[in-house]
Amino acid sequence: MNANKIIRGSFGKLFVNGVRYGNINSFELKATMNYTEVNVNGELCTQNVYTGYSLSGTMSLHKISSYNANIVKDGMKSGVMPSIKFVASVDDPNSNGADTIEVENVTFDEVTLLAFTNGEIGTEDVPFKAGGYNFIDINTDI
Repeated sequence: MNANKIIRGSFGKLFVNGVRYGNINSFELKATMNYTEVNVNGELCTQNVYTGYSLSGTMSLHKISSYNANIVKDGMKSGVMPSIKFVASVDDPNSNGADTIEVENVTFDEVTLLAFTNGEIGTEDVPFKAGGYNFIDINTDI
């Protein structure tokens, strides 16, 4: 293995509703597969049937604004939440390609309305869920 091909997170980018987040520190999106257990007659081993998946993740930001709170502030009070879409990518020039994913129907689980600690740099972790995804680019080289 050529260690120079290891993808470095420094080349990651995140766009939220088309706005680039230059303050992104980390981003993670996970798919959790859902299964239902099935007991098959004549089999002693329980089997599983795939029934779908769910998407969730977290973005961690260097706190420079309250942009996330601004996106949902009206919806939190009115009950009409806005549409949120992410496009996230990591494209290390040393690697064999890029991973770029579009994340649709995003909902924030929580937003920080105000927080600070004396003598510390501000950060914000935003857990979220999503209703769909599409790979725009996918690096499959090993």
